[in-house]
Amino acid sequence: MVKRFFFLFLVTFFFFVGTGYSSISVTNQPFFVFPSLTANIEFWKKVYSFYDSNQGIIHDTDDLSIIYEVIDLEPRDSKGARRRNINAIRKTKLRYAELLRKLSRDPNFEDKDERRIAGLFGDHATAADFLSAATNIRFQRGQKDFFREGLIRSGRYLPEIKRIFDQYDLPEDLIYLPHVESSFNLQAYSKFGAAGIWQFTHSTGKRFMQVDYTVDQRWDPLYASEAAARLLRQNFDILGSWPLALTAYNHGAKAMSNAKKAKGNYETIFNEYEGRRFKFASRNFYSEFLAAREIAKNYTDYFPDLILSQPIKTRTYTIEGFIPVKELAEHLKLNPEEIRSLNRSLREPVFRDQKYIPKGFQLRLPDNDDLVQRMASIPADLYKPEQKRSRFYWVRKGDVASVIARRHDITLQDLIWANNLDYRARIYAGQNLRIPTPEDSLLLAAQFAGPAASEEQKTAKERLRLEQLKEASVTASLGKTEETPGSANGENALINPSIVTGNILVKREFAKKGVNFGVIQVETGETLGHFAEWLQVSAQYIRNLNHLSFRGEIHMDQNLVIPFTRIDKERFEEQRYEFHKEFEEDFLSAYDIEGVWQYKIKRGDNIWTLCKEQFELPVWLIKKYNLSVDLNRLRPGQKIVIPVVEAKTES
Repeated sequence: MVKRFFFLFLVTFFFFVGTGYSSISVTNQPFFVFPSLTANIEFWKKVYSFYDSNQGIIHDTDDLSIIYEVIDLEPRDSKGARRRNINAIRKTKLRYAELLRKLSRDPNFEDKDERRIAGLFGDHATAADFLSAATNIRFQRGQKDFFREGLIRSGRYLPEIKRIFDQYDLPEDLIYLPHVESSFNLQAYSKFGAAGIWQFTHSTGKRFMQVDYTVDQRWDPLYASEAAARLLRQNFDILGSWPLALTAYNHGAKAMSNAKKAKGNYETIFNEYEGRRFKFASRNFYSEFLAAREIAKNYTDYFPDLILSQPIKTRTYTIEGFIPVKELAEHLKLNPEEIRSLNRSLREPVFRDQKYIPKGFQLRLPDNDDLVQRMASIPADLYKPEQKRSRFYWVRKGDVASVIARRHDITLQDLIWANNLDYRARIYAGQNLRIPTPEDSLLLAAQFAGPAASEEQKTAKERLRLEQLKEASVTASLGKTEETPGSANGENALINPSIVTGNILVKREFAKKGVNFGVIQVETGETLGHFAEWLQVSAQYIRNLNHLSFRGEIHMDQNLVIPFTRIDKERFEEQRYEFHKEFEEDFLSAYDIEGVWQYKIKRGDNIWTLCKEQFELPVWLIKKYNLSVDLNRLRPGQKIVIPVVEAKTES
């Protein structure tokens, strides 16, 4: 009887350990190291602690124990290094692909390289194995220097993150997850809009935080940590194990639920699951976490003599009204940058004086008695009765910049500076120009003409002054609208990526039974949820107006009827403008546009899969360079313009 009981215990134990659903795996071993993950974990430990960012690993995508070569890369700040690195990586991958194809054709290898590569696959590799591997070669840049800097930065936030995670009864080691997501880089931003150390997308972030044009809590490491704790807790409650819950942080809880139904447990999912979106990043996410956790917990073993940043003691104050950040900083005898460093959720428009710090904002400041007294004695006249509004103008064909400026009672210089136009003030149809307020004009003049102005800004200012002194006929042509080309023909230099494009105005209004309605054209990135939020109505109300089923989806360029029952047309358009401006400002703060190239559409292409899988760029950016192209109906042989994007900093 005892033997039978012991046998049943062992069977049960190993079953639950394998599935990851036992009380042992949840409490004592929440992050079980499955045997089949060993090679992957060791690979990522090398990436994080051995190879730096000037080294690149050429390896097999599926079997990470197969490393063909580690190549040296040129530093990114060397002129032309990016292009030369790309070519070196491409040539190396092609060389190994050819060697693998050669092995698949002739197993009697004599060449030294062939023997070395064949040895990586073991004694039982077949021709089919080599042929498959030829299409399975991947490049991975080393991360040692990034990881090291991330460790230093993490010291400032880990104690508070641990306190937050304790409140949600989470395993302590989850505090090391930002090493995988961002290397604790506070400015981390992906091409698809994931922001901050926890890399929340806009849509997921809004489920847990305030995310808008003035305040975006994804950028604040502490607000975002609480949101991450809630999301991780939610994932675990749905999926029942931490390997699955962590993978869902990358792949999504619903998608991991489908994977769990198909395969039952994490290890089987890792080894066998072939979901359409379950690719390299999702499959490796848990392994990366285990590697990062090992290094972060024992960082002195990997980075001797490393000293972590120390936490800063702060105090939080509730802002009682709308207030300009520069005036508040002056009253507090602080530099605005000191306020920015502790309040990362305040977006750039606040520090450009386009928006006030909003009423009710929880302001974080250094904890000292002087600031306590100064915060208690803020003069009433520093507070403003309402938030600054965003003004913009949608450019029509035939518009002229100088006329637009006069119409809005601003100078042409202000219009140029506010929209980063060139010295000839060239604009084109479909742009949404920001219209500065009279208060902004003084700030713009100081910014672009003062000692802090860049040489480029000063040169543009002087060119504009000289241009305006020319003959009246030339001056009248300033700002003549240029049509946006649909293919690369030299005119793409006229496209200004920093200006929101697309028709975000209400196309027409009408009344029915005493209720005002409008018709809009759906732009990229917009959902029924966005419209419902901006209009303060339910998404179902908008569905009913447009005869959409509950699961009916809207698409880019679709016409949609919306109600103005709680929000007027002007406020709706303003929120819509700020939504797109927020996305584009964040993207361009992290990436530069270095040029354009042409892509010829192939059979089966659509803009969504091209952007996600081939260009790795957001659709709105592609649309900006192809305004005359119907991206919903691409035809084989058609050419579209693709911008060349380069990260300003790398992590």
